[in-house]
Amino acid sequence: MKKISKTLLFIYWASSFLYFPGMSFSEPSLTQKVFVGYELAQDWDIVAAEKVANALLKEHPESGDAHFLSARIEFLKGNYDRSWEILKKVGDNFKEVADFKKRVNATRKASKDFITRETEHFRLRYEEGPDEILLHYAEEVLEKSYQVLGETLGYFPEEKVLIEIYPDREPFSKISPLTLQDILTSGTVALCKYNRIMMISPGSLVRGYNWMDTLSHEYVHYLLTKKSRNRLPLWTHEGIAKLLETKWRDEPNYMSPIMETILSGALKNNYRVPLEDMMPSLAKLKTAKDVQLAYAEVSTMMEYLVESQGIEIFPLLLEDLAQGKVFEESFELRSGSDISTFQNNWEIWAKNKELRYIPGIAPLTKEFKSKNPLEPEKDFKGMGTKRAQDLTFLGDILKSRDHYAAAILEYRKAKEESPTHSPILFNKLANTYIQTRKYDEAELLLKESLEYYSDFHTTLANLGELYFVGERYDVAQKYLEKAAKINPFNPFIHVRLIELYDRMKMPKEKKLQTQLFSLID
Repeated sequence: MKKISKTLLFIYWASSFLYFPGMSFSEPSLTQKVFVGYELAQDWDIVAAEKVANALLKEHPESGDAHFLSARIEFLKGNYDRSWEILKKVGDNFKEVADFKKRVNATRKASKDFITRETEHFRLRYEEGPDEILLHYAEEVLEKSYQVLGETLGYFPEEKVLIEIYPDREPFSKISPLTLQDILTSGTVALCKYNRIMMISPGSLVRGYNWMDTLSHEYVHYLLTKKSRNRLPLWTHEGIAKLLETKWRDEPNYMSPIMETILSGALKNNYRVPLEDMMPSLAKLKTAKDVQLAYAEVSTMMEYLVESQGIEIFPLLLEDLAQGKVFEESFELRSGSDISTFQNNWEIWAKNKELRYIPGIAPLTKEFKSKNPLEPEKDFKGMGTKRAQDLTFLGDILKSRDHYAAAILEYRKAKEESPTHSPILFNKLANTYIQTRKYDEAELLLKESLEYYSDFHTTLANLGELYFVGERYDVAQKYLEKAAKINPFNPFIHVRLIELYDRMKMPKEKKLQTQLFSLID
C-alpha cells in the first residue's frame, strides 16, 4: 500500500474549500507539484491536472499522494472503475481517504449499468430502458443552453459535458452529498458537482417535474464553476443559475408565483435566509419554504445586479476570479458597492418591485412513486384541513361509482373548506366536469390552477384533454406537448398526441411521437 502524506492530505482538502492567492511552500518539490495538481483538479481543469499527475507518477511511482491525485482526476473524468483500481493501491489510514473511497465505490456501483449516448456537446449516461425517452428532450434543452448561456457568460466548454441520469432517489443520494431526507425536504433532484451534472429521472416521480429547466440550471452552475475556476460564492452561483435557467427557451420570467409570494411575505415580515445560512448547500436548509425563499432572494439580487450594471457583469466577475482576485474586491469594483450595501439597496429595490402575494399557495413537495405497487396513492396533499381531505375522499368514492353529480358537490365543498390552493383537488373537480361535459367550468378551474402551478403535469394533461375533446386542436397541442416534457412517462399523453397529430395531418410529428411512445410502452 502506498501511503498518503498528512501534509498533502490537508492541502488537498483545504483546496476543496479555500483559494490561497500566491501561495508558496518551502516544502519539497513533490509537495508543491501535488498541490498544483490538487488545485487544478478542484478548478475542474482536468487536462492540466492530468498532465501534472502523469508527470508525478513517472517521477514518483511509489508516491501515495500521486496515486491519490490520479484517482481523483479519473473520478472527475467519470472513469469510476479506473479510479477505484488506482485507489486500491492507496492506504486508507486517514478518514478523508476512506470517505473518498466510499464515494468512488458507491458511484461505481450505482452507475454500473449505465450506457452512454452523445450529442454534439454532451455525454449522457443512463440506465437502458424507459429513461431513453429523455434523450430526445434533453438534447434540445442542452444544446440550446450551450449556445444561449455560452453567449451570455462568455464560455463554451471544449470538452463534452457529462450528464448522468439516475433512475431514483436512492442511488442519487448514495453518489451525492445529499441524504434522502435532504432530497425530500428541499425537493432537490439534480446537482452539478464532481465535474458533471447528476439528475434524478422524472420517471421516478408521480407527475414528473420541470426537469428541462432544471438541466439548464445545473448547466449554468457548470459554466460558472469552469469560468471562475471554482471560486464563485454559493449565493451568487445559485442566484445566477436561477435567473438564467429559463433563458434557453427565451423566457424572461424565471420567478414562479410561489417564489414571488414567499419573497413578498418575507420582505413584509422582515424575515430572511442569511447568505451564510445557505452554506454548504440550499438543499440543506430546514424547510422547502426556506429553500424557495433563498432562491428568491439570491436570484432577485442577481436580477437587480443586471438591472443596475448590465448582463456583462457576470463574465467580468468570473474572469476576475479566474485571475485570482478576491470575490469581495471584484464585486465592489464591478458593482460599485460592497456586499452589505448592495444587499441594503437590493432590499429597497425588491420592496418597490410590487411582488405578487397570492394567499393559499405553498411549495409543493415532489412526490416519488411508491416502491409497493399495491400501496394506494395518497392524493390529498395541500388541502389544508382534515375536513377538506375527508370531503375529497368522499368525492373520489362517488366518482368511482359513476355518481358524478354527487362527486362534484363533495369536491366543491372540499374546495370551499380548504384554506390552501390544492392543484390536486382542482384537477379532481375539473376532470369530473370534463366527464360530465361541463367544459366551461373545467376550463376556468384549470386555468386558475395553472396560474399558480404552471408546471403541474395533471393540469396540463387535463387542459390538453379538454381542448382535444372540444376539437380545439391547436390549443390542445400546446398543453399536451408541455405535459409530455414535464412527464414523458405518461402513456396517455403520447396516445393523445399521436391521435392529435393524425387529425392535424402532421405525419412527421406523429411518427416521432409513436417512436417515443414505444420507448415506454
